[in-house]
Amino acid sequence: MSRFTRVTTLVAAVAVASMVAACGASTQNPEAANSSSSSSQQSSSSSSSSETSSSSSSSETSSSSSSESSSSGGSAEQPQPLNLNLSKDDTLAALVPASISGKGTLTIATDASYAPNEFLLNGQGDPIGMDVDLGNAIAQLLGLKTQWVNTGFDGILAGINAGRYNLSMSSFTDTKKREEQVNFVTYLNAGVSIVVAKGNPENINSLADLCGKKVGAENGTTEQDMLTKADVDDSVVKTCSGAGKPAVQASGYPTQNDVNVALASGRLDAYLADTPVAEYAVKVTVDKFEKVGKDVGVAPYGIAIPKNPPELTTAIQKALQKLMDDGDYDKILANWGLADAGIKTAEVNKALY
Repeated sequence: MSRFTRVTTLVAAVAVASMVAACGASTQNPEAANSSSSSSQQSSSSSSSSETSSSSSSSETSSSSSSESSSSGGSAEQPQPLNLNLSKDDTLAALVPASISGKGTLTIATDASYAPNEFLLNGQGDPIGMDVDLGNAIAQLLGLKTQWVNTGFDGILAGINAGRYNLSMSSFTDTKKREEQVNFVTYLNAGVSIVVAKGNPENINSLADLCGKKVGAENGTTEQDMLTKADVDDSVVKTCSGAGKPAVQASGYPTQNDVNVALASGRLDAYLADTPVAEYAVKVTVDKFEKVGKDVGVAPYGIAIPKNPPELTTAIQKALQKLMDDGDYDKILANWGLADAGIKTAEVNKALY
């Protein structure tokens, strides 16, 4: 329910091509993280070899996405980015620290490899997704533009505390350990889901059914911990050992796209992923994957914000709450098929574990 690393290699790019051929859709090209992005809003520039940034005016029209066709003959229409073009709220804007309001731009870090929350359409261009639309809407209320920086997940919190980013929206699970480093404003509930090949050939319907099976997850995630550690919530390791069953054959992958490729090619019997990501993968692969069993480990996502100045956390929390109260938050979630994951109250530092 959160990610650490993403690797950009030629091998990964070939894997993405295989994914397109096997499944008819790919949500993100791992190689694109190091390429320069461009959009119809403003040209973006690379800030380092491991980061790409894109600037956009919060009042400009969002670029649209397109549908992708399945090699099996079906098709899955991708949602289009939703720009609400909200007016500045002077009361909320007054809460923004002068160091940010004077600059006029909110710099937001994200690891754009986790559709539908944040990803690159067809592996190109600027980040899109639920987190991006929500971040842009928050910025609009605060009278700010947004600059999205696509960067490796494992360096985001350190980058926030080093002043490189004002905040991050990147499917972070709000945990007590992370709250020691930054503040979190909660904005979504997400669980862990099991994804298998269509038809469920291994008859997997619960965590216990994963014992002895080849199961994957993205590196550094809660899901990988479940597959490899006995002392975490919903541990598959503990489940299998307690039942006297064979240990799960766990594999970690650099990005979620690599996990999808492994399942599509038959190298995995199943994988674990955040529920929004799992459901989106099922949708865009049309007839290749399915989600099975009950979701577990539901916990809040949080917008990661530096502890100082505290006024920024307050501004973000109140802007998000206004989006919730006015119904704009629900519009964004519904656009990305995430209505069921919505919450009613934006709170600060509400980790469950």
